[in-house]
Amino acid sequence: MEARQKYISELEKYLAPLTDDERQDALDFYNEYIEDAGYDNYQQIIHELGNPRQLSHKILADYSIKANDEEVKQGRTASPHSNWRVFWLVLVAIITSPITFALSLGALMVLFAAFAAVFGIGIGILGTLVGLFFATGVLFYTGVGVIVTAPMTGIFYLGTGIAMLGFLLLCIPLGYWIIRWLTQAIANLSKYIYQKLLQRRAQRHEKNVQD
Repeated sequence: MEARQKYISELEKYLAPLTDDERQDALDFYNEYIEDAGYDNYQQIIHELGNPRQLSHKILADYSIKANDEEVKQGRTASPHSNWRVFWLVLVAIITSPITFALSLGALMVLFAAFAAVFGIGIGILGTLVGLFFATGVLFYTGVGVIVTAPMTGIFYLGTGIAMLGFLLLCIPLGYWIIRWLTQAIANLSKYIYQKLLQRRAQRHEKNVQD
């Protein structure tokens, strides 16, 4: 009993990012799990669940996935913040788990490759928008500068600048939509890989119990 209380007390410290209700639900669940399993010493609990910090990473990843799924259920993509939170928490949960890490080197490579692709596309979109912004500024500056000495040339530059500004204003929401879609895609990939790894972990655990 003291081992269970010690473990749950340590686990609580690492679940600070959760709301009070979420944290209490998680603590109650694992407290009952340990009690029902009949683990009577600390090492038994760690062998089954990992240390409190490792388990907290799994719990935080699970709650981030749940929150992300709730956003998606509303018929839209989740916010980029929610999607990146899923990605990073799943990544940490996989890396720090002594059980899933051995199963997941290939999965980690896929996640890192996906991150690199999304990051590269995001930088490309941002660079394009910045380039359009400066090009628009140059066109307006040039048009204003020559409109007195060369009115037609000045009007041409100003007109082109206005067209470029309109294109920029069109590209900003489009770029945001693309980035949001990509972050949702990487969150979905993270959730899929994470669920597959948990299934493999459960199958391995069941096999070990039967053996």
